Amino acid sequence: MEKDKIQLYLNNFRRLISPYLRKDINFKSIIYPANNGAIIELKFQITAPIKDEFRKNEESVTDSLKRINQHAFGGNLAGFIFSGTNIVMVEGRIIIIKDKEDIQWTEEQVKKDVEKIINPQKNAL
Repeated sequence: MEKDKIQLYLNNFRRLISPYLRKDINFKSIIYPANNGAIIELKFQITAPIKDEFRKNEESVTDSLKRINQHAFGGNLAGFIFSGTNIVMVEGRIIIIKDKEDIQWTEEQVKKDVEKIINPQKNAL
């Protein structure tokens, strides 16, 4: 995945979600790029600097998932195939798993992703 495409997504995400956050809340993002997509881990925090950390590129998203402290997915992660956008809320964090298709990284998709986070019941169907 191209770093510029991911950074543009993050910039748009911050801009669109900020009206829903308290003024003293922001998030640090840790990005795990892979050849077939990326994982973005969002850690919300109070009055801390905004920071985007890019980790080393992995062969696959599932290889990256092994490096994240999470309990949403277990067992043999090599059997998982992620497509589109997947959003998981765990332990005070949001983990966004995206494939590499250009459509997943557009501003229109950012709007949909923020909507899924803000109104999860509406998007559960």
